[in-house]
Amino acid sequence: MIAQDIYYQLTNEGYRVFFSKITLEEKLGQEYEPYIFAALNSAKIMLVVGTKKEHFEAVWVKNEWSRFLALMKNGRSRLLIPCYREMDAYDIPDELSNLQALDMGNIGFMQDLTRGIRKVFDANENRAPSVTATVPATAGIDSLIKRGWLFLEDKDWKQG
Repeated sequence: MIAQDIYYQLTNEGYRVFFSKITLEEKLGQEYEPYIFAALNSAKIMLVVGTKKEHFEAVWVKNEWSRFLALMKNGRSRLLIPCYREMDAYDIPDELSNLQALDMGNIGFMQDLTRGIRKVFDANENRAPSVTATVPATAGIDSLIKRGWLFLEDKDWKQG
């Protein structure tokens, strides 16, 4: 529910947001990997949301943020923001401990988050989706074709 509230706030602010629960709900019965692949590769910002240490370390969650961290290390301008509540900040995984995290229990959390995101996009003069995604180790031809169709569907003429 917390992530969904963040999703609605950011979409109301005018950002394109990938949130699998909502973004992929019309894709039932379809292969979801190309959508996640495209979202992860086009994202400038990823939010990792959790209320327990186990949430951050769940296999599929860790897979998503670790792949995004790898993209960050490849020199692209990206930002990963750990968001936590009802837990100790020291329980955030070591790989994320050097990143500025936001406590969702603090008054003004949403304003701090949206202001921080706005600063990133104002600096780049570009808006892009916040992403929570998984990515395959390598992309096959079918995945790339599906990714292209995704960009066409979204009328995203600059990607691909």
